[in-house]
Amino acid sequence: MSFIPDNDAKDRVKQATEIVQLIGSHLNLRRQGSGYVGHCPWHDDSRPSLQVNPAKQTYVCWVCDIRGDVFDFVMRYEKVNFREALEILAEEANIPLGTPKQPVAIGSAQDKQTLYRAMAWAEQEYHQFLLHAAAAEPAREYLLNRGISQESIRKFRLGFAPLSWNWLSDRAEKTSFDNQILEACDLVATNNRGGWYDRFRARVLFPIRDTQDRPIGMGGRVLPGLLPKTDTSPAKYLNSRETRLFSKSNNLYALNLANDALREIAKKDKTAPRRLTIVEGYTDVIAAHQNGLKNVVAALGTALNENHIRLIKRFADGITLVLDGDDAGQRRANEVLDIFVEHDVDLRILTLPEGVDPFDFVMNSGGNAFQEIIDAAPDAIAHKVEKETRGIDLINDSHRANQALESVLKTLARVPVTRISQSAAKSMRQEQILMRLSRQFQLDTLQVKRRLAEIRVALSPNLMPQDQLAPDAQPALDFSRFRLTESALIQLLITEPELLDRAVENISPQQFVEG
Repeated sequence: MSFIPDNDAKDRVKQATEIVQLIGSHLNLRRQGSGYVGHCPWHDDSRPSLQVNPAKQTYVCWVCDIRGDVFDFVMRYEKVNFREALEILAEEANIPLGTPKQPVAIGSAQDKQTLYRAMAWAEQEYHQFLLHAAAAEPAREYLLNRGISQESIRKFRLGFAPLSWNWLSDRAEKTSFDNQILEACDLVATNNRGGWYDRFRARVLFPIRDTQDRPIGMGGRVLPGLLPKTDTSPAKYLNSRETRLFSKSNNLYALNLANDALREIAKKDKTAPRRLTIVEGYTDVIAAHQNGLKNVVAALGTALNENHIRLIKRFADGITLVLDGDDAGQRRANEVLDIFVEHDVDLRILTLPEGVDPFDFVMNSGGNAFQEIIDAAPDAIAHKVEKETRGIDLINDSHRANQALESVLKTLARVPVTRISQSAAKSMRQEQILMRLSRQFQLDTLQVKRRLAEIRVALSPNLMPQDQLAPDAQPALDFSRFRLTESALIQLLITEPELLDRAVENISPQQFVEG
């Protein structure tokens, strides 16, 4: 039986595979403008001819006249067919493929192209209703009072769902989109009597678009005072649930627009860093764009995770995470810090004063003022140090001071050692952090380094796993053969070779259990 590709699995695998990391694991790539270049493996390439576009997730060699996506690269490089390439990438991404499925019927609720068209139609219907319908006057007044301009309403395709239970379903009767299709888009749902109702009734709508600028979901904010008192208290905000088109863990609000802005920056200055600013709400994003800050996006009602990191790294070199200054904001900072550090993402954290949100700040102080505090935001490690040491007498309160230092070092230990050793800037940065910690806690720098090495051993007994080595590198030492203090010393000397002479003078080989 010929293989029938599972398009959902194919899309998930493609989304989970970062093309720069994939090709970079086989070839040496270097940054050039907004993309990467490397020597093409399919011809005698005297200069880097292979171009990799992380935003489009494609590669091209103009000399060979070959191009493609992650699947094409694996098929060509590994000399395998599509099914084998899919299996290779799915295994690396830890995505189960299951059994091949029969093709879906065109025009059905299982057909993704039909769902894309239905979402585009619904977005247009809601948008036009907001712009022109008399019943949408309360929504227009609400947006006007918040300072959201007509230009922003059109740019972000904002809409309004009226109070009617069946407004969208009724309008869909004149189209090919039945209620099953609308349900598959999470635009309508069934009640306990088996009837249909509009999911987003009485809400201002914020369409969510993917990086290909296709509407895939909705966010809705209930309009104050519009619902009758007989309605049960609705959620203030309502987002699309997971569908065949939409996953909140694989998308960011307004990334399609921010990507355009990042491209413009790269055209003007190829050496300029490409940074995204991540805020919490739809209107925060709109206010920022309205005031000239067009590289601002928002998470979609979920904590940032590894999928978001892969997505971000396709478009930007680093991010600034903007959080409220309350306890919830600090918890969110802790939740994302370790995972971003572990994936070697340049993360900066901006904590706003308690009671201030990005929307109010931008609308009251302007985009330039917001950009200034974004630029001044500390990097993630500096933020961690400041937070952990806040309010502690580091000299006299030794117990709390030690807890704070341990917490900071556990975060530092997640930075991949191989990334540090391959980058003079990262190595220097870590040295500066450790020296600063030594001064703050009044400890010898060597003590702090030794403790960091011990924590690295505890987190990952093999400092450099085989799958992280370059193809021509020597196998990693098996640190499990050594006692904890011995393995910590060896790893310290690997990362800090200038200490070798001091170690030789003070430690004899006989002091090691393992010869």
